[in-house]
Amino acid sequence: MADKRPSRRRYDIALWIDNTAGPVVCALLLGAKRLLRRRRAPPDPEAVRRVLLLKMWGMGSIVLASPLLERLRERHPGVRIDFLSLGENEAVAHLYPDIDRVIGIDLSRGVTHFLFDALRTIRALRRERYDLLLDLEFFTRFSAILSYLVAPAWSHGFSAKGKWRGRLHDAEVPFNAYCHVTQNFLTLLVGDPMNAVNADGVSGSPILPTLEPPEGAWERCHAVLCADPAWREDERLAVVNPNAGDMALERRWPAEQFAELLVHLTAQVPANVVLVGSSAERGRVQAVLDLSETGSRVVNLVGRCDVAELVALLAHADVVVTNDSGPMHLAAAVGTSTVALFGPETPVLYGPLYSAEDQRHAVHYLSLGCSPCMFVHDNKVLSCWFSQAKCMTGIAVADVLASVHAILAGEHPNESKLRGPASLRTAGRG
Repeated sequence: MADKRPSRRRYDIALWIDNTAGPVVCALLLGAKRLLRRRRAPPDPEAVRRVLLLKMWGMGSIVLASPLLERLRERHPGVRIDFLSLGENEAVAHLYPDIDRVIGIDLSRGVTHFLFDALRTIRALRRERYDLLLDLEFFTRFSAILSYLVAPAWSHGFSAKGKWRGRLHDAEVPFNAYCHVTQNFLTLLVGDPMNAVNADGVSGSPILPTLEPPEGAWERCHAVLCADPAWREDERLAVVNPNAGDMALERRWPAEQFAELLVHLTAQVPANVVLVGSSAERGRVQAVLDLSETGSRVVNLVGRCDVAELVALLAHADVVVTNDSGPMHLAAAVGTSTVALFGPETPVLYGPLYSAEDQRHAVHYLSLGCSPCMFVHDNKVLSCWFSQAKCMTGIAVADVLASVHAILAGEHPNESKLRGPASLRTAGRG
């Protein structure tokens, strides 16, 4: 899966600048805002013609924002929706037909280039004269600063104590850490903290718009699969994603346990087992393969397909075993059942949602006394008590394997093998 992902070091530098210079810039812009004393009122919904959505970080967050795209078009008929994100996320944003234009800012070439690219982008976006801007970023100052400098007629953004963003948005909504991210996005669209979205409508039934693979994507992916000696035509398909986004690598189940899972899957499950990941994750996946010694029985698709082909693969899978990650949300969006592994982050915020009635998601989350220890308001910086996250190492291979067997058999995953509160263990229908 080709990508333009920046290194973790560049992420860290960008976050350091945001935390140090961000408050100063926010203070200066707030002073300018008060001097201008512009009186503004929320736009008439029927008068909104151009909207800019801003979500820089996280492939999965774009998927979780897809219900907002639908509601946005219902709320503002005939609206044109532009979407601004990092260059690494452009391919995912292009998958959604509700987005009319995707704009990317590239961090992979370094922070200095990123800042100059951002300045050029701001100049271009100011000329668009947006009627409404929705800042879907949680707490970065950069997104608040950019929102103000783009100069929309009206803007919505998240607010939280201790994460001062300068009150640069016209409507601020508190981020609720006890509700799913998708519900937070929908509440942000309303722009009124006293008018929240019904949580049951997010977690209890299909809410994700079904993500359709682009035309020709499966044919291209299938051709690569058929060329692999481990591929067996007309057998079922189990996809395994041992990776997680570079901003929070601690979300990964240990390589040794993924390797043990591969041994059991190839021995017990009559299905093709396909490993996925980007080209930057090739080393991690190869380590898993080497430990398992299953190379001749597993298709290693890492770095051999693009995002569109990955989506097509996930849509054809019978089950996807994955860490908490972007591919997990993509699998949920195409209607595929998942076995999802959570530890430092909570499934309350990021658990897989539904796009089909017959989906089943087994969420393995130990709910230890120290979990979760990774929070959106800390930029997902881990504060683990241990040298290695026991919330991940403690997830038993046998439990994960049992969930895979159950899903492939068309049954509900066995709740007795999943620890933690019942509401987080598994959600299945069918």
